[in-house]
Amino acid sequence: MTRQKQGHVTEPLKSNTILAAVNSNNIEVIHLEQKKIYEVAMYLRKSRDDTDGEEDVLLKHETALTDLVRKNNWRYVIYREIGSSDSIDYRPEFKRLLKDVENDFYDAVVVMDYDRLSRGDKEDRARVEKILKLSNTLVVTPSRVYDLNDEDQELITDIEGVFARYEYRMIKKRFQRGKKIGARLGHWTNGPAPFPYVYNSEAKSLDIDPDKFEIYQLIKKRLLSGATCASICWELNRLGIPSPKGKLWQESVVYRLALNEVHLGRIIYGKTSGGLHKNRKTAPFRINSRENWVVVENAHPAVKTLEEHAKIVKVLEQRRIQAKRTRHGTYPYSGLVFCGKCGSALQFQPKENGRVLVKKCQKIDPYGSRCGNPGCDVEHVDRSVLESLQEYEEEIRSRPIQETDLNDVTPQMMLRLRETELENLHEGISRLKDLYVSGDLTKQEYRSRLDRQKDLITKKENEIQQLKETQQIGGPVSDGDRLQRIENLSNVWEQLDAKPGEKNRLLQQIIDRVEYTRDGYGINIRIKFR
Repeated sequence: MTRQKQGHVTEPLKSNTILAAVNSNNIEVIHLEQKKIYEVAMYLRKSRDDTDGEEDVLLKHETALTDLVRKNNWRYVIYREIGSSDSIDYRPEFKRLLKDVENDFYDAVVVMDYDRLSRGDKEDRARVEKILKLSNTLVVTPSRVYDLNDEDQELITDIEGVFARYEYRMIKKRFQRGKKIGARLGHWTNGPAPFPYVYNSEAKSLDIDPDKFEIYQLIKKRLLSGATCASICWELNRLGIPSPKGKLWQESVVYRLALNEVHLGRIIYGKTSGGLHKNRKTAPFRINSRENWVVVENAHPAVKTLEEHAKIVKVLEQRRIQAKRTRHGTYPYSGLVFCGKCGSALQFQPKENGRVLVKKCQKIDPYGSRCGNPGCDVEHVDRSVLESLQEYEEEIRSRPIQETDLNDVTPQMMLRLRETELENLHEGISRLKDLYVSGDLTKQEYRSRLDRQKDLITKKENEIQQLKETQQIGGPVSDGDRLQRIENLSNVWEQLDAKPGEKNRLLQQIIDRVEYTRDGYGINIRIKFR
């Protein structure tokens, strides 16, 4: 959020609020009460879906609104936002603005059009209007001033909000229809041009980028010769060739590139519907059946033939390996031992004679180099863990005894208690609203008590968050708990029929990770306790 304050207040703009009075002749007279404006919030929002060809929409809006606030000598704070979602939950700057408005920071919110605040669903519109009304905050546009506490203006804003939502839906519908028609005409409407193409804005089509085409030919040649996607990305990284996004090549990038049908000169529209976007309310993502796709042939130059594509698909399908079922808790140290060189988790290998080995690290970096941290017999890990546990136990016993007044209260009980208190505070806000509606509280008393209640809620939420952050397995661990866990592990460890899964469960309660490194015959094992 960018904060800018300009000038000083001389004669503030006054908003008209209609009130009724009765004169000496018992005739109702309408007069105007003046509401002063000093501090305003300027909200600027540009949707990523805007397709008017103007890249400086946000700048133009900012210039117009800045002229407006300076003309009236208002002090202002700017909230800028670029996003595609019409939902408040996915508009971080707008959420911040609403919170500040709710805390009575401003006299008015300045926007280009009222529908910049009200394009969401009915719940979002009601939420915005409720906050504006309770805080007595105006909405100012270059053409008019909205006061939602005025019943006549509230009706107008409700009508405008309905039309704004309808217009927004029609724009989205026309936009999607335009993309579909454009695809049928052979125009590229699917976002950024895929590698190795560039977008031709005049022809609304794709052209081949000569430099990228050389790289693509190398990839295609390697695929047709039987090379794996992993080996191709290692080669490209060693050659210093950046990926389509300017980063190191990954196996998944090469795989998707190899199967892309756009390289056949096709445009495909409607392959999927819905979305997985985390900042939008969308329908569930799904892949549509092929007969529902819009497929246009010869829409742009092809970079591979149908025969080459078929061969690449066949090679990749034959190489696909079904994922093995992961075994959890098979060994005592499952999920605990990590490579001290590259940080990746290490695996175990059983032998016919009953021994278990820590396997050699198989991690491969983006350039194709294997970590190669050698393995060892798991007995070395056993020995280091038992020795470290003994030292850790002695260290705990040497500490001063920690006294507490809440020996009989568990962390879980403390958390539940704080959450109950938070629920009661939220219910208190509802009771305050009921008192205000029934007339038992004046507006000033209501707002004063509401502010105090919100402060208490914020403090309680912070307490709950701190409790959650300090909890580990089973909550915060005291030294007494640690000693008890070490004793439980020692008892189980000595039992010959103890299952590896039970040992692993007890180790997980005490040890965070075991870092293993081997150089020749030298073995270094570092243990981090919880």
